[in-house]
Amino acid sequence: MRVRLFALAVAALVWSGSATASAADAEILEHKGRWESGYGSTWYNVVGRLRNTTDHALRWVKLRIDAVDDKGKVVASTDTYNESAEVLTVPEANPQDLLKTGKVKPLAAGAEERFRGSFLKDETPPFTGYKVTVVETPKAQ
Repeated sequence: MRVRLFALAVAALVWSGSATASAADAEILEHKGRWESGYGSTWYNVVGRLRNTTDHALRWVKLRIDAVDDKGKVVASTDTYNESAEVLTVPEANPQDLLKTGKVKPLAAGAEERFRGSFLKDETPPFTGYKVTVVETPKAQ
């Protein structure tokens, strides 16, 4: 089940995997995750930084955060975007309109940005870690 909730915290409980991962056009520089609670809910929040590794601007960097069990099996996933493009995660938003009207700022060549994504405890099976993967990096037009 995909859940999108956001909170502003950087934390501990990092999965035992490497904090640096790469894709063709973007590199994940670091990420951290921890359990948080507030407003009657508990969620696992993952925050990190990424870099555009190309010599051109990217429309966005789409990432997938997978929650994994102790055997490495994915038990839940959520998609998110770099900070300037995270409005694309809003289900009610029309991505084409947002892009046409300039509401999504391209990520410049070599630029770094933050990202974040969360899993609600009540809607996520038990997990022991997570992994972050770059999914899509379209070139800005």
